[in-house]
Amino acid sequence: MQSKGVVAALVAAALALPAQADVLAVKVGLDYFKSSADGSVAASDRDYDSESNVSVYAAFEHPIPLLPNAMLRYNDMSNSTNQTKVDLTNADLILYYELLDNPALELDLGIDYRIYDGEATWAALENRDLDEGALLGYVRGRFNIVGTGLFVYTDIVAGDIDDKKIHDYQLGAGYVMDFIPLLDLTAKVGYREHSFNVSGFNGISADITQDGWFVGAELAF
Repeated sequence: MQSKGVVAALVAAALALPAQADVLAVKVGLDYFKSSADGSVAASDRDYDSESNVSVYAAFEHPIPLLPNAMLRYNDMSNSTNQTKVDLTNADLILYYELLDNPALELDLGIDYRIYDGEATWAALENRDLDEGALLGYVRGRFNIVGTGLFVYTDIVAGDIDDKKIHDYQLGAGYVMDFIPLLDLTAKVGYREHSFNVSGFNGISADITQDGWFVGAELAF
């Protein structure tokens, strides 16, 4: 499919232009996400109540040429209303390269293997697991306002392969504080949208969109 060619092109570009970190670095973070959801599961349309969700992640960056950096991220993505529930909780394994890494601009490019581990329940009669994986592309861009600690950024995972049309993107802004030597604390705020449009995903068809505002914090050392 065409999307497979897109993923292949992303990987090829990353391999051609690695710009790895100068030193070893570890980043850990947590985002609090206030999400609402609407859409259909098994042709049953619903508007879901707002939920408090979290994402936690850890990234490891290194200076070794050609070897990708890695991020593990857990995303709580559950919404419910009355007797209906959709839980799109998932985990990301992201391998990426730093194509740009300078004081003003940062650009990461790679691939994400996302494993969903949730369920869908409707009408108190049906309960089906949503346990399956999807291969997605990954892009992260950041523009730093040099000398201020302020920045704006986007973080995107997306793909359209084998009746799995999925995107999950963040648009936000943040502020970096030099907490102590060799340790940076970042505060973030922004908007996130997760679209899950699938057919025959572990036997279920669904078209769900979850979105809302988030706040977060990250430690880098």
